[in-house]
Amino acid sequence: MNATDSDSDATLLKLVSFKWLMAGRGWWVDLSRLRNDTAYARVCAQRGLDSGSELLRQCSVELLPLLSADPRRRASAAATAGAVDA
Repeated sequence: MNATDSDSDATLLKLVSFKWLMAGRGWWVDLSRLRNDTAYARVCAQRGLDSGSELLRQCSVELLPLLSADPRRRASAAATAGAVDA
């Protein structure tokens, strides 16, 4: 296991924790979509910020930087930008 694997595992653990904290509030989160759809991730993070739960708020604050660091998201964003520019 290298540092990248460890970072990826830590990110996944945080995303799953966020998902279950949201589920505790009655909000279902699609992890695959969360990792690949920036607009969806922002809606989820905002919902977490507005939830009234301090723990969920903290997870939400950490959510967007984690997702923007995801290489698949950067590749997807670049492909979308290229499609918009074309």
